[in-house]
Amino acid sequence: MKSSGGGGGSISGGGGGGGFVSSINSVNVKVTDKDGKTVSVSKSTGTDKVTLTLPAGKTLDDGNWYTITVTDRNGKAKADYTVILKDREKNEVTGKTDKDGVIILPAVEHKAYIVGYEDGTFQPDGDMTRAEAAAIFARMVSEEKDEKISGNHSFTDVSKNAWYADYIGYLAKYDIIKGYEDGTFKPDAPVTRAEFTAMTVRYYDLFNEVKYPASTTKYPDVSSSYWAVKDISFATNEKWLNGYADGSFKPDTNITRAEVVTVVNRMTGRTADKEHINDNLSVLNKFTDLKNNTHWAYYDIMEAANTHKAVSNSENEIWVK
Repeated sequence: MKSSGGGGGSISGGGGGGGFVSSINSVNVKVTDKDGKTVSVSKSTGTDKVTLTLPAGKTLDDGNWYTITVTDRNGKAKADYTVILKDREKNEVTGKTDKDGVIILPAVEHKAYIVGYEDGTFQPDGDMTRAEAAAIFARMVSEEKDEKISGNHSFTDVSKNAWYADYIGYLAKYDIIKGYEDGTFKPDAPVTRAEFTAMTVRYYDLFNEVKYPASTTKYPDVSSSYWAVKDISFATNEKWLNGYADGSFKPDTNITRAEVVTVVNRMTGRTADKEHINDNLSVLNKFTDLKNNTHWAYYDIMEAANTHKAVSNSENEIWVK
């Protein structure tokens, strides 16, 4: 969280009834903590934003979160309105209200990045095509950059009318995907463990600094001259994925759909809230071939397939909406 000082304003007291309401200038603000209890805040209102400061003893760390509702003087929701929330420890978070005038801070939105098939299955142990892998990363780049998925490519076997054409063009623009020496991309070919690892590292490098380890990871089936050895070493060092019980990495083996979501979740720091998932199965996206949590990647798949708001602490992730 960004550190910042200041953030004063007048302090208004509020009664019960579900939250604190302050009426200064043009907006009303209601604040409740993660237990639904009233929180009295200091408030400073600008023309297009409101700055709120939590009272002593209320912080933005340790898995705490606050639900903030902003309305105008007539009680109409203030959508897309900037809210800055601070605590007395100089932590600060910023966000914008949704269509209902509500924002949860410091929660972040984790959008679903993978879908199942038309028959309702996920096929966790099935292969993933190179086009499907491209679609995952394109969605994540688009979300991170807040821009439309579009771009050109020069692959000879990717029709402009194909469902994956825009995804592939978009990733090619950012050099996250590469084709083969003959100019093809082979969109319908299964993506291998090495290919997916390389794509993952390139995605990560778009937003973070990649520092390759001084020594390459020692897998008996990954030579020091293998084309993806540096990416495999980096991903292993970051604990995004590992080798197998026999010590091998199997770089040219097709990666499964379950392995894909596990790698992506680890790379992005996403961790499924198992308790929330178990308690809300009736309203979550789920799959006919994953009826319970017996599959080793069940919760990772649910994390990847369901858009949710999350608050992270030092131990796990808490779904708050």
